[in-house]
Amino acid sequence: MSKTFLFFFISLFLTFVQAQEKTVPSKKNESFKTGIGVVDMKKILAQSTAYQGLVDAFEEKRRKHRNNFTKKEDLIRDEESKLSKQKNVLTKEVYAQKVKDLNKKINELKSKQAVDAQKFEREFEISTNKIQGALVDVLAKIANSNKLELVLAKSQALLVGKDIDMTDDAIKELNKILPKISPK
Repeated sequence: MSKTFLFFFISLFLTFVQAQEKTVPSKKNESFKTGIGVVDMKKILAQSTAYQGLVDAFEEKRRKHRNNFTKKEDLIRDEESKLSKQKNVLTKEVYAQKVKDLNKKINELKSKQAVDAQKFEREFEISTNKIQGALVDVLAKIANSNKLELVLAKSQALLVGKDIDMTDDAIKELNKILPKISPK
């Protein structure tokens, strides 16, 4: 069964490759040369000074934000503790109103946390898109200078020769044109 599956897979792959081939009239004296380049996107992001600076800035911003909310949560817990100690002293109506007010504060804090988290994600995405835009420009420049017709992500290829890997060149150029980015 596995041999049948393997044969079927290889046949399907070869059919797909043949369907995707571009017919180019060739001259007998010319050799066939493909203009393909490959880049490792994970490595580029890991070594991009702009991306790493952006990640560090957002982590610092999140840490400060988390500390601020922790302080607010502590205040609400203290208020809740005081209220529970006053339960027998207060009338039922006053106690119920104070519990209602406290629950309102808790819900408002949770809502603000959710809104702020979405805001952080949007800001990070906008800044990341700027880096990706710069990277596309860098890759286009490298592709043009090397007369490449196709640039693929390394994760999309099964086997990659070192001569078509443009990752290091892309990292150098990206760090040169975009050394840092300020979070928006």
